[in-house]
Amino acid sequence: MQGADDEIRQIAPLRVRRRTATQAEIAEAAASLFERYGFENVTVEQIATAAGISMRTFYRHCSGKDEALSVGLSAGPEELAAAIGKHQDLPLLEAVVAGLVEVSDSPVRRSELRLILGTPALRVSWLAAGRAAQEDLVGIVRQHFPAITVFEAQARAAAIISILTVVLEAWTAAEDDDLPLRAQQALRVLTDW
Repeated sequence: MQGADDEIRQIAPLRVRRRTATQAEIAEAAASLFERYGFENVTVEQIATAAGISMRTFYRHCSGKDEALSVGLSAGPEELAAAIGKHQDLPLLEAVVAGLVEVSDSPVRRSELRLILGTPALRVSWLAAGRAAQEDLVGIVRQHFPAITVFEAQARAAAIISILTVVLEAWTAAEDDDLPLRAQQALRVLTDW
């Protein structure tokens, strides 16, 4: 019986890894096609073909082409919270900058965000991801400031995520923008009132 339990535990993470890999392949294929041909001119079939998967597999992971890139966005808040959480030895705003840079400061991420922000059908997912990130950040804020109330932590998390949203949107629009510097400057408004 023990052997079967161990095997089941190994299979579950394998399924998660496969699912994550397939979602990444879908997002990569969709981003490439959307960038080349425009969101409106790309079909689900073209995305599936470019990702090397069947239509059935595509629909197991996404309900339509508008979800092809947003699958990655839905994982983004957890990824950001985990990256910020790794820097608990730093003051909160420094940890936020370090976490943001860790998960976002890459040409691939910038290109994906540019596509998402430039496509109204995908922008809704961006806003939903921001709300999820805000909720994920509340616990981290409370770890840094244990004496504050949940409401105060929610307010601080909301302010941080609103600022990061502005930072990422500005960084995405500019070619030569420095993400860490932009984030530090913007987050400073929380302490300079």
